[in-house]
Formats: sequence, structure tokens, C-alpha cells
Amino acid sequence: MLFKQPDATRNSIEAEVTRKLAGDERDEAEEILSDSINLATRLLLMMPTDGSVSSRRYVTVSGETKLSLRDGTVKDTLNEEMKAQIFLEERVKLEKIFNARNLQRIGGIKIRWTTNFADHLRMREDDTAVEVFHYASFLQFHQNSNSSIIPAALVEETLRTLALLFPEHDKAVKVWFERQQKQLQTARRMPLDALARECGQLKAEERQIDRFVYWHDRLVILKQVFDEAEPRNIAQWWNDRRKRVQWYTFWVAAVVLALTVFFGLVQSIEGALQVYLAYSHP
Repeated sequence: MLFKQPDATRNSIEAEVTRKLAGDERDEAEEILSDSINLATRLLLMMPTDGSVSSRRYVTVSGETKLSLRDGTVKDTLNEEMKAQIFLEERVKLEKIFNARNLQRIGGIKIRWTTNFADHLRMREDDTAVEVFHYASFLQFHQNSNSSIIPAALVEETLRTLALLFPEHDKAVKVWFERQQKQLQTARRMPLDALARECGQLKAEERQIDRFVYWHDRLVILKQVFDEAEPRNIAQWWNDRRKRVQWYTFWVAAVVLALTVFFGLVQSIEGALQVYLAYSHP
């Protein structure tokens, strides 16, 4: 019903279903009906709702975004929650280096895989983690369906963010993605959608921040956090080559320091041996 009637409201759906129930079933169905609408909405939109639900059946994830279906139609409520976000005016460049693998290995940003469409690209844990909605198959389903419940432009742009984070022809990202998949399997968690790695690869003009409307502000924030991230360990110092001069300076200094310590240690050992030989063979 939700898929075929995007202009339906929660009350109209409840009334329609209740009307089809027998009289003795209506009193018992209220709680189950409410939960069923919430479940159907989550399956259709991959977003939880904040409607009244049974505490025995509902699992809440702390801090996740919820869709309010108490007033208005499903379509209007979705459009209000997922409307364009272009409030930040900062100009950022989305270079080729800006992908999920480098967010983690260079920026130290944890990738948190989410099943909540509304939380895609949202920063968490004091800007040290980012949510990524990876269900490309869900997006392609809506892209190919005749339903207008999710704006086509939003679906298309979300697929482009996946192409940005997981460029299809980047072998290093492919290996990283497969490693993430194995880690989830080992932990017995839900697997990643393999189609997330098959959304194409953006050209230079397609990576312009102005080409993103719905996810504009979240991309700006994510890119700023990535740009401001400083290496915190040796691995990040080695991987972070965004500032070439600084990278070469650091490693030249590190090599000079290592050689200085090495030759100093050799001289100390040599001096100790000379003293030992002098006393042992007077």
C-alpha cells in the first residue's frame, strides 16, 4: 500500500487496514498494526520511524535519524527529511584521493556501515567516524521502479556518492572493500552490498561539490575533517602524501635521525670494545 500510494498518511493507512478487519479483530490489532506500518516503512525506505510502537518488538539504535509519520503523507514527510542541504558555502575539492579507503588509512576516520538511508554520510563520535549507507541494490530498485516515493534525483545522487567513495576501477579500494567484507563475515554481521563497488567512477567534472545537492553539506563537512586530519602514527605518516613537501621533509629527517642514532650506537659499541680490549690486554 505504501509503495502504490505514496500520498497516503499514517491515519489513512491504519483506517484502510482496520476497515478490512472483522469487528472482534480490531481491538487486538491496534498495536500490531502500528508495528506493521513502521516495519513496512522501514523496508520500503530503509529508515526507522518514530511512531508509537511496541517496546517488545522495536529495537532502537542510539542517535539514529527517524522519520516522523504522525502527520502528513509518506511522500511529503520523506521529502521534508531528505530535502536539499546547501547551507555551507565553503569550497572543497573532491580529489581522486578522497575515497573510503583513504578516509580510514590517511584521515583516521572510521567507516560505520549503516542500514539507515537518512544517516548516510553523517559524522559520528566527535567527527572521528562517518556513517555510510551501502545498499546500492536498494537504490537501484527505486531507480528502476515506477514509484515516485523517493525522488529520482536523490537516488541518483546517492549512487554518485557511492561511486565517489568506492571508485569501481580502483584496485586498492577493491582490495580494501573485500577486506571489510571478510571482517564483517568473521564478526557474523550483515554483509556489505557488493553493488556498492559497482556504481561506476566519477570523472573530474562529476566530482565537483556543486554537483551534489542532497548530500552537499555532509560531503563538505566530511572533506573538511579529512583535510584537517594530521597523521597520528607511522603508518599514517607513510600513507599521507597529500602534502608532498611535508612528507619528504618528515621522512628525510626520520632517515637522518635513524642514521645518526645507528652510527652513534656503532661508535659507542666500538669505544666500549676498545676500552675492554685495553684493560683485558695491558
